[in-house]
Amino acid sequence: MYDRSWVPGDAEPAPQSRRTTSERRPTGFLSKWYWLTSPPQPAETAPFQERELFRRGRTGSQISIVLFLLIFISFPAAFAGSNSLLIAILTANLFVLCLALLLNRLRQVNLAGILVLLSIMTGPTMNIVTTPGGINTSALPIFSLLVLSLMCAVSFLPPVWVFVVAAINALFTLFVLTSLPSSGELHHLLQTVFPGIATPILLSQFIVSIVAYIWVRGARLAILRADRAEEIAALERRELERQQLEIEQKQQLDTGIQQLIQTHVEVANGNFAARAPLMEENILWQVAYSLNNLLARLQSYQLFNVQQRRNQEALNYLIWAVQRAKKEGEPLRMQQTGTPVDALIIELTSLRFGDPPAARPNIHSPSLSRDLRDHR
Repeated sequence: MYDRSWVPGDAEPAPQSRRTTSERRPTGFLSKWYWLTSPPQPAETAPFQERELFRRGRTGSQISIVLFLLIFISFPAAFAGSNSLLIAILTANLFVLCLALLLNRLRQVNLAGILVLLSIMTGPTMNIVTTPGGINTSALPIFSLLVLSLMCAVSFLPPVWVFVVAAINALFTLFVLTSLPSSGELHHLLQTVFPGIATPILLSQFIVSIVAYIWVRGARLAILRADRAEEIAALERRELERQQLEIEQKQQLDTGIQQLIQTHVEVANGNFAARAPLMEENILWQVAYSLNNLLARLQSYQLFNVQQRRNQEALNYLIWAVQRAKKEGEPLRMQQTGTPVDALIIELTSLRFGDPPAARPNIHSPSLSRDLRDHR
């Protein structure tokens, strides 16, 4: 999120990370554990649904550490207890939990949550159902382990699933206490004070489910509000950037227009060497490029016309000088003009004008015409 106290004109603050506290990169054992059992962390710009899926998978991965510890702690009690099936049940739970974490790593969070629920619910329920000689008072504490299934449901699955699991636990509790055989003191208590035994178990299920739902729902809404606040801050930042870009483009446009006008004024005053000094970053660069190209061609055409005019003036000057030399009967005296006419001037300066017509060759005589033909 961005600092809400920032105002235009100040230095723009650096954007803070969109990661929540639970999404910060862990170190040590947790980093390796998450790499094995948690979904890959999404990008900071990922949509809320994807980041919410990652949050549930990460929380389920954390809960699984506790579940593994409970399973391993239960093995000594299974070996020392009277229920021989408990060892097989715990082994199966361990296998199912490993499979669920593999699916959790593959982003199948809902399926992984269902498997974890089956694993956690199967252990206590099978232990109660398979108690030799029927349930007794020693089996009552096992009902408290059903609360673990609520914590797993609210961690892996959408929050509403916690009520479904609580209802299943409640129905199982009522079924066991009313339909399965009991023995010893528990049988007598169920006959006399059944509500006193069933009510605390059922209340614990529904109280935990309600508290867990409110807590997870509130956390999810808080994350959603924070996500929307970040989106609003990002929109505000993009709007400020857009306004700044418009201001810069307007400044470029004003500067470009002034430079184009100045270039037109210089060209109108006869300076065809003028150019519009606009760079490629300017919004009017293409207009300036076309104008400069046109001016370059006009300048070349102007230079060509000037050269042609100089050549014509030099030729007129040569004709005038030849006529004067012919009239005065003197050799041609003429300075070079710096034009292609200079080659003709050099040749004519060696001739003498003003000779009598008889001394000049008759270009219409048959012998001269014949010589010209032979020369050709």
